Amino acid sequence: MPARRQSGKRAYPVKAGAVLTGNRPVLLAAGLAIAVTDNNSALSAGVATMLADNANGADSAIMVEVDTGEHKFQTSDITAANVGQTAYFVDDGEVSISSSTNTRAPAGKITQVDTDGVWVELGV
Repeated sequence: MPARRQSGKRAYPVKAGAVLTGNRPVLLAAGLAIAVTDNNSALSAGVATMLADNANGADSAIMVEVDTGEHKFQTSDITAANVGQTAYFVDDGEVSISSSTNTRAPAGKITQVDTDGVWVELGV
């Protein structure tokens, strides 16, 4: 029988020089945690549970804990018709249905649209 793991907390090594703020999305680039950037090859890891400051450390010197699962973001262009599609990070607080010609990192699957934002399933 296959193992099952629900969304929850995970930890990832942090890239050298990265400073990850608590309660902000985290991406994985080549297996290392970074802040949200215009990096279309990075994967959505989740939302940092607290500050992870690796400004003066080497790759993997520290770990960041993230919460996976559904998180709410601001949006200016996602509608209920987009549920099930991929949202892309505009910045660490906003997502869009547009990849901006493949320059934005995918945030995750759009699960629900409310009047005050959009729910997106984060995590690899």
